Amino acid sequence: MVAPATFNTINQWALGITEKFIVGFAAEAIGKKIPLVTMPCVNAAYVQHTQFAHSIETLRAMGVHVLYGEGGFVPNEPGKGRPDAYPWHLALEAAERAVG
Repeated sequence: MVAPATFNTINQWALGITEKFIVGFAAEAIGKKIPLVTMPCVNAAYVQHTQFAHSIETLRAMGVHVLYGEGGFVPNEPGKGRPDAYPWHLALEAAERAVG
């Protein structure tokens, strides 16, 4: 499970830019067929960048279960984030199903 996944993490992972350990680990896990779940944590301004939607689609196409949108993480307005409200339970449940 890669969560909470930042804007940079999602985009770098989808593009194969592995300068960060976690991104390289997750990228390699795709090739090893390890079940992967990710849930972003981004604000509504970041998701306006067209690359973000492409990256979400790319990760899903590679078999990553991305919890984004309905049933997953829904972006908040900039400056209105509530870390205590991050839906960890959704990510943990999805990870359990993925390996169960």
